[in-house]
Amino acid sequence: MDLSSFFALGSDPSQALPGRYNYALVFLSYLVAALGSYAFLQFATRIADLRDQGLRLSWLAIGAIAMGGAIWAMHFIGMLAHVLPIPVAYDPLITALSIVPAILAAGIALHVVARPVVSTSRLLIGGALMGAGIGAMHYTGMSAMRLDARVRYDPTLFAASIVVAVLLAIVALQTRDLLGRLSRVVSSQLREVVGALILGLAVAAMHYTAMASTYCFAEADQARGAGAFDNALFAAIIALIATLVLLMAILAVIFDRRVAVETRMRQEAMDSHRQTSEQLFQAQKMEAVGQLTGGVAHDFNNILMIVLGNAGAILEDESVPADIADRAQRIFEAGERGAELTRQLLAFSRRQVLKPEMTDLNDLVASTSRLLWRTLGEHIDLQTLAASNLWMTNVDRSQVETSLINLCINARDAMPGGGRLMIETRNVTLDGAYVARQDDEDLVPGEYVMLSVTDSGSGMPPEVLKRVFEPFFTTKATGKGTGLGLSMVYGFIRQSEGHIVITSEVGRGTKVSMYFRRGVAVVPAAAAARKQALPGGNESILVVEDEDSVRSIVTEQLRSLGYHVKHAANADQALEWLRAARFDVLLTDVMMPGRLNGKGLSEEVERQWPETRIVFISGYSENALQHDGQLDSGVRLLPKPHRKADLANIIRSALGATNGGPGLGRLAPSG
Repeated sequence: MDLSSFFALGSDPSQALPGRYNYALVFLSYLVAALGSYAFLQFATRIADLRDQGLRLSWLAIGAIAMGGAIWAMHFIGMLAHVLPIPVAYDPLITALSIVPAILAAGIALHVVARPVVSTSRLLIGGALMGAGIGAMHYTGMSAMRLDARVRYDPTLFAASIVVAVLLAIVALQTRDLLGRLSRVVSSQLREVVGALILGLAVAAMHYTAMASTYCFAEADQARGAGAFDNALFAAIIALIATLVLLMAILAVIFDRRVAVETRMRQEAMDSHRQTSEQLFQAQKMEAVGQLTGGVAHDFNNILMIVLGNAGAILEDESVPADIADRAQRIFEAGERGAELTRQLLAFSRRQVLKPEMTDLNDLVASTSRLLWRTLGEHIDLQTLAASNLWMTNVDRSQVETSLINLCINARDAMPGGGRLMIETRNVTLDGAYVARQDDEDLVPGEYVMLSVTDSGSGMPPEVLKRVFEPFFTTKATGKGTGLGLSMVYGFIRQSEGHIVITSEVGRGTKVSMYFRRGVAVVPAAAAARKQALPGGNESILVVEDEDSVRSIVTEQLRSLGYHVKHAANADQALEWLRAARFDVLLTDVMMPGRLNGKGLSEEVERQWPETRIVFISGYSENALQHDGQLDSGVRLLPKPHRKADLANIIRSALGATNGGPGLGRLAPSG
């Protein structure tokens, strides 16, 4: 076969048989194409929701047959719409075979678009293959024609029809993605109808562009085509069959989607019930862990009280040899590091009240980074970017440290293969426009100190990002996370009148920014000498502590400051002393065995001896001393372990004087 038997080479197009279009059939072909396109969109949406590979392939095959059949039906109705002045018949076998390229083209199109995200390369390749498939179907179908004429194709228009088919296929495939962007403006039903009309127009335009390249030249010596029939009747039969098939396919998809939605809703209800049960169990477990941690930290603080108290006493004694003093200094420093550890344990157990203090976040980041180097591992590149002249902020230092460590651990878990972790501080000013865009009703414009943690990890999708602050919500596997880390950070930030923002993108990492209100800078105190003059007095103080060693240390420290001190092991003994003598200050532990704890004893003292000032001392504060995580107004709390200077200052603060003076008590000299 040479080119002249296919292309109209050397032929005069004016000698071709004149043809006309039956516009009713043209419109009918478009309706079939639009209905097929609607089915195509339904299948594409359903397949995109499926995760099982077998189901995806099954629905893809059914959708390809339905859409391919619609393209094939539209093609033959469009051919029948082209009326020639001679009878036309069709070869049954070739006519049937011409549906194969249409099904393949529809299958390729579904494979390309039935995904949540369609890349440009997939769109171009899929569109090219789809256009080529439809072109092959068209010209295969044309070869099934039997008529008393030579069918030839204009070379230029033939090439143009293939190009147009490919371009329109690409546009058609992109239609679904473009319509998806209108989800906030147009309802899903209207989007599907509009999409079907646009896709149907593209498919019909492919056919009629190809028809423009076709010429029929009459030949008197050719046999007449057999089996000529009424074009309109044949087109109606094809349209009816195609419509019934497409309607059944559409109903099947809609029914399956509704079943899938109901199944998903039932599964979500079951998951919600299971998650609620798991959250209750997790909450009970975390409460038990918190109680255990708080108890351990409380007992450990008592031990540290003995270590720090005795080490401090040695350091104050100038007669102690230098080498012994050096060892005592190292013991004291180790004890303070232990005290810092217990503060972190208490923060975890949420048994430590917030104690805001003027803090330089640059210093905090520097000290915490040393711990993080060992915790994160060598596969994490930890970097810090500290702003110069950073403002001071009034926050609870230990809580900020805990929050920073939590965020860095989360960042590490998002980078299992390694990555970069950046901790940054910066001075920022939040204006009214920014505040108006936030959901935080308590946020006010002003100057803030920002502390941010940025990682190069996996990032989070929008649906996860919306829930990160919910208690017990976690994307980690069971046993790998509690879901409390970010909710604790969020609660602390809000309690501190701060602000927190998380930005994240899948594959591009996460940034968590904490904002704290700017505080007033304070001048750091000069380094203390080995023996420092501390405020003291000669007032009478009653110390109530159930731990013998701790009670002895506190009593010894107070007596060295000049106070008259008596001590008791529990509330009942304390009440006996109070009935026997007057005391200026009651220094009582919070946790004590017996009929009354520290809070109960303080209430009894306030009722019977209102002139006696009360100071609490504890490894952690009980809920009775707290209000919204802060100490109740007027409550004085000395945390364990403490420095002697802290004890001296809080006693003088309770007495309302800086120098010793006559007290209420009438005690015999302590012995």
